[in-house]
Amino acid sequence: MNIWKNGNATGVTPPNHFGGLNVLDIVPFAGSNFCVQVSKAPVGGGGELHHHDDWSQVFYVLEGQMTFDTGKERFTLTKGESVLFEPGDPHYTINEGKDQSMCMVITVKQ
Repeated sequence: MNIWKNGNATGVTPPNHFGGLNVLDIVPFAGSNFCVQVSKAPVGGGGELHHHDDWSQVFYVLEGQMTFDTGKERFTLTKGESVLFEPGDPHYTINEGKDQSMCMVITVKQ
C-alpha cells in the first residue's frame, strides 16, 4: 500500500501546454504503469495537439468544462463527463468556459 498526501503541492505546466494549465501528480508513475493527476486550466489554458505512443489517458471533468479536439472531432465535456484516448489518438485541449476547469487525468502505460 502507498499513501500520497501531496494534494496541496504545486504542480507544473508540462511542455506544449499553455495559458497557465497546471498539472499535479496525485499518484506518480514512480515505478508503476499508471499515474493519476489533477489538471487545472484557467480560461484559455490547455494543451497543444499531441498524442502518446504508449499511454492511454482518461480525462474526467471534476469542475467547469474542457473542450477537446482530435483533428477530426471537437467536443466539450462538463462536470461528471469523461473521455478515453488510446495510444496514438491525437488530442488538443482548451478551457473555453467561463471558469477554471479541473480534470482528473488517469494515464496507463501500455
